[in-house]
Amino acid sequence: MTEIRFLGCLLLSLLLAVAASAQGLWVEGRVVDERQQPVPYASVGWANGSGGTATNEIGEFRLRAPALPLRLVVLSMGYGRTEVEVSAVGAPLTLVLQASAVVLPEVTVRNPDKVALELVQRASAKLLRHARSLQYGKAFYRQKTRQNGQYREFFDAFYDVKFSNRVIEGWDLAESRYAFTPGGFTFTNFSSLIRRVPVFSRHPFREKLLVPLGPDAAKNFRFTLRSIISEAGRETAVIDFEPKSQVSKPATAGTLYIDVATAALRRQEQEVSLSSMLSFRMEPEYQRTSDHFRLVSDFAPLDDSLTRLASTRAESSIVFSRAHARPDSTQVAAQLVFYQYTPRLPGHAYQEVGRHSRDLQQVMKQVYNPQFWLENEVLRASPIEEKVIKDFEGRKVFGQL
Repeated sequence: MTEIRFLGCLLLSLLLAVAASAQGLWVEGRVVDERQQPVPYASVGWANGSGGTATNEIGEFRLRAPALPLRLVVLSMGYGRTEVEVSAVGAPLTLVLQASAVVLPEVTVRNPDKVALELVQRASAKLLRHARSLQYGKAFYRQKTRQNGQYREFFDAFYDVKFSNRVIEGWDLAESRYAFTPGGFTFTNFSSLIRRVPVFSRHPFREKLLVPLGPDAAKNFRFTLRSIISEAGRETAVIDFEPKSQVSKPATAGTLYIDVATAALRRQEQEVSLSSMLSFRMEPEYQRTSDHFRLVSDFAPLDDSLTRLASTRAESSIVFSRAHARPDSTQVAAQLVFYQYTPRLPGHAYQEVGRHSRDLQQVMKQVYNPQFWLENEVLRASPIEEKVIKDFEGRKVFGQL
């Protein structure tokens, strides 16, 4: 009876969503680069500021227009600004981003790696000076899990968040919905990786995982200036980093994007083995073949040439094998996006969520509010997930979604 009620709510929600969509002007499309490869998590919005969204991991977007014609603006780190006039709703748009101009000014006659290290040290000092400053905001979280190509888990959640320029300090769950099929390998607390992998280290010797920004940057990491990109008169250094061979602790590798003039952090891309952060419990006949974790965080401008977290996304994969059986592969993708910054809201605990929390169990405890999801503008502007929805719908495994 419970499943029938949930499915009834789902069908009603879908019908009402179709009716609501008919009352608006919805523009859909895909953002690609010059090689026709998708550009994930690009910012897409109307030039007059009336609405915006981000592309999903395969470059798709869906955005409501209050009226047409309007000018659509697309932005993504490492690419030039793209604008297009949208005069009518029709076939999905394909928007091509051109790579940003790459400039190498006086650094070509100096030591590029020394320039990279100096920028990293300036950025680290700025982050450390403001380490105790707290920010508050409202964020939307989406997580999807696939096992051997088939989706097993999908959930959306809205959180009120307390965060610093180092980590997410705590959050309160507001609304959520989910679809879930049991079985296979499950990340019971995947969001803890997004919340707990630090942007920088205050005391590297205390950290279980070393990251490139912090007081011991030169001691633990090697930095290479890949290029400097120019966007609207602003120069951003693209700096690759990797841990030095003598480092004994687990450490990330990846790329930093740092403003050349202000040393403000604009983006941080980090990769590390999952096994260096998590312990796996599995049956004796299973062997872990490979695992990988990638975290990308983008930062928005703040006062005094600072930046603050705007979004973070994670992708993880793990492959198990056992004798005389096909490998078992699981992929998880998650995204946390701040859609509003706020002061500290009264009545909110912003409770710290432990590393052993179970995300799905928390979500499943929430009372489902169908009207909230029908009327929520953030969700309507979020990337379309038709393939995921149809996959769960066909197997009749919806919970509160």
